[in-house]
Amino acid sequence: MIAEIFYVTGRGGSISEGLGVFLKERANTVSGIGLSKEFLSSAFDDQLAAIRSHFERLGREEIPVIANSYGCYLLLNSLINAPKLRTKVLLLSPVVGTLVSKDGYFKPAYAQRIPTALRNRTLPRPDHLAMCVGRLDNQCDLLALEQIAEQLGADRFAVIDGQAHMIDIQIVQAVIDEFLAAGTKRL
Repeated sequence: MIAEIFYVTGRGGSISEGLGVFLKERANTVSGIGLSKEFLSSAFDDQLAAIRSHFERLGREEIPVIANSYGCYLLLNSLINAPKLRTKVLLLSPVVGTLVSKDGYFKPAYAQRIPTALRNRTLPRPDHLAMCVGRLDNQCDLLALEQIAEQLGADRFAVIDGQAHMIDIQIVQAVIDEFLAAGTKRL
């Protein structure tokens, strides 16, 4: 068991429910940010600042970070123009920007920030970066995610065949266990 995991949930999530329950079986402490209605009602830059306020401690104590769905979008945006995050990060079913699919159209706030930051090289890569997405995920632009993984040099990029946005819990648990066991690359 590890000391602590920092978890940024998806929309409407809680660090003490859902995936947070499984994480509590893997760490003495699960801290983080639940994307409650109240949290999401604050200004976008305030949301990013709330996440970024933890970076120094996370890096200093090498606390692994796990983000899910829209929490990945906020985490990636919070990394822009920030000092390098000196720990490992796992993005599960990441929302990474505007998506037009057979299920509709979704455009998160400031959708061009991540692509612009990648072009300008202002999105620093954490010490270890892992990403996992279902091939059938209708909330993730797989091509955009592949570009992010390539440009940031992800250590692990898994596209799970037959899985959608809600990846089977047994697969998610295996991905998390692999991530927690992985070392970090200090660059």
